[in-house]
Amino acid sequence: MNRALAAWMWSLGVVARSYRTVVALAALIALWAFAAYEWLGLPAESSALLMILAFIWAIVQLLASAVIVGGTIAGVVEASVTEGRSFPIRWLWTMGRKWLLTTLIFGLMSLVLAWLCSTVFDWINGHSVEVASYLTFHSGKPVSYVFIERIYDFIEGLWWTVFGGFLISFFIALRREGWRSAGKQIVKLFAGCAFRTPFLTNLLSVVVFGGIAYELANWRPVVPAGFWDYAQVVVRFSLVLILISTGALFWSLSLARVQLSKQDMSYEG
Repeated sequence: MNRALAAWMWSLGVVARSYRTVVALAALIALWAFAAYEWLGLPAESSALLMILAFIWAIVQLLASAVIVGGTIAGVVEASVTEGRSFPIRWLWTMGRKWLLTTLIFGLMSLVLAWLCSTVFDWINGHSVEVASYLTFHSGKPVSYVFIERIYDFIEGLWWTVFGGFLISFFIALRREGWRSAGKQIVKLFAGCAFRTPFLTNLLSVVVFGGIAYELANWRPVVPAGFWDYAQVVVRFSLVLILISTGALFWSLSLARVQLSKQDMSYEG
């Protein structure tokens, strides 16, 4: 636990000294989200030129995501190994050409797994009324399907927290040791993200940074219509992006540091 606390404090220190990098990452996320929004908003026409443009735009977004995610994880690994004091902006995209394909493969695999998990949870959530009726019939007391949905949402939230931490941990191991070694650690990494210190790191990152960002995004201050209304929206969502960027860096740095600390303990043993 002391090593985990040290990893958290180190990660917070690195993020605090890298405010320029956090702002740059927030700007990159905003640009990517805007590009994705514009891409999804393209008119559904049968024009061959428009289809080619949409395809090229999608490829550019995938490449940009791979460069940023791969570069960030590479920087996280570098910082954790060298016990760096800050996270330079150049680490957000300098990952090397040979890792681009690996990052794309990992990203596509992650998307497929996420889609499968989402499909399963959608199927489960679709049966909340049947579960509530079954419990009402056998218990003799009314059970609201809203209560069942809240339980499903809580379980789903925990799952996505564990799953997100596992993907980050696996990608960190992949970046440090390659596919074969990372593949051998799948069960160990998942168990750690579900029950051990990495789980606390996942929970801390999601609840603190994600929770504050969610509340800020849904908060609507009462201001005069017009300029001030637009201004508060811009300020709020800018802070949300900064919080998300801070949380992502903290999450990755902490998991990388915890992994390194565990390896050091195994070597000492």
